[in-house]
Amino acid sequence: MPEEQQFLDLNGERVFATIHHPSGSWTRTIVMCHPLGEEKLWAHRVFVSFARDLAAAGFAVLRFDFRGEGDSDREFERTSLETRIEDACLAVDTVRALNPSAEVNMLGLRLGATIALAAAIRRGEVTRVVLWDPVVDGAAYMQAVLRLNLMYQMALHRKVVENREALVARLGNDETVNIEGYELTRPLFEEVSALQLAGLLPQYAGETLIVQINQEAAPVRPELAILAEGNPRCSIQAVPEQPFWKETRAFCRRADELTRVTLQWLGGGA
Repeated sequence: MPEEQQFLDLNGERVFATIHHPSGSWTRTIVMCHPLGEEKLWAHRVFVSFARDLAAAGFAVLRFDFRGEGDSDREFERTSLETRIEDACLAVDTVRALNPSAEVNMLGLRLGATIALAAAIRRGEVTRVVLWDPVVDGAAYMQAVLRLNLMYQMALHRKVVENREALVARLGNDETVNIEGYELTRPLFEEVSALQLAGLLPQYAGETLIVQINQEAAPVRPELAILAEGNPRCSIQAVPEQPFWKETRAFCRRADELTRVTLQWLGGGA
């Protein structure tokens, strides 16, 4: 399937995108939103292979780098949750321009999943959203992100020099906190901390698939199960799959069971 790289313009800044074109005519598109920081790096090969599978199934697919990451413009520390939602909305507008009559879908992983849902709410023409292991509680997620800095301190100093309270205080003073080479800032920390998936879902009028990903088969976690209660537009599935966004001995190239389940729900696979 042909693949095309290009820079999208957003108020004079460049957002790097790859478009995977299906063969022949097509009536369905999908925008893919990557996770944050190092999770993007580890998930990249699965994202590429899944985009190619989607194109083979008849979808026009757009992958892109949020500003501050990958090949897009802007430094990471000058980005926020809001800039990422703006980037995702630009991606939706771009695929709409490719074929205005085509169905638009979105898919995201981890924080990218929650951002995809937020963008779909703003762009009412999005028919379906797939959330791969989404961030449910933004505050808990940000605390886990800060834990990465504590782990680095332990590796470097064999003790924690600054605890989480001290790191949060630094952010409150508009200083940055290094997370695996990325400078976390107060706007991103506070905006993500305020995220609650339970508050976003009722605002979206389309269909949603939430996928829980565990290395071994496991029941759906309560915090995910409760999201579908009373919401006939929301489906949840637990998929046994390697958590490919985490550091492993080797990059995961594919996520075959996740691909099968997602394509089936989208109507593009058996």
